[in-house]
Amino acid sequence: MWTSVTDLGDSAVTLPLAAATFAFLALSGWRRGALVFATAVLGCGAVIGLSKLVLESCGQRLIVGAVNPSGHVAMSTVVYGSLAVLLGSASPPPWRWSLIVMAALLAAGIGASRVVLGAHSPVEVASGFTIGLVAAIVFDRLLHAGPIKPLRLRWLAGAALVIILAMHGSRWPIEETIRSVVALLRHHVPQCAATVKVG
Repeated sequence: MWTSVTDLGDSAVTLPLAAATFAFLALSGWRRGALVFATAVLGCGAVIGLSKLVLESCGQRLIVGAVNPSGHVAMSTVVYGSLAVLLGSASPPPWRWSLIVMAALLAAGIGASRVVLGAHSPVEVASGFTIGLVAAIVFDRLLHAGPIKPLRLRWLAGAALVIILAMHGSRWPIEETIRSVVALLRHHVPQCAATVKVG
């Protein structure tokens, strides 16, 4: 069960979902909405990617006490959270809050699955959730800073459901790619060189 839950947060699900949402907004002519969404998702991804590169560059943490945030949880929180905000923008308040609560519960479930499966510690899950939540809040604030364009969001909801069902269970080697980049960087990071000499 926990593997099925954690797969909902895999990049094989969240990235196609984010791409479809961006494409829907752009093709609907809502450039501001598409730009705001891309900013939130790419910003979250950049923070997670850079933190993993920095923390794992020498095969050990370069910053003592630093936490390696969960990418699954961060991306799930911003993608599902932003999607809930977007779909809720055209819904009555009760439905709007229900969507947000469901997205939060889904992110929490994915976070719990990462701990149960031994992929991350509770602190790492909490830090990933915080990064994703901040990105989702930024999306919400920027989205509502201007007029909300009326869209046929049922099409987006339907497409999102199809993507989740189609991609669930698939796994993309994002973590492995990051580790490969880290391996290439190890010989070019001064701190790593110093660590090797001391060892």
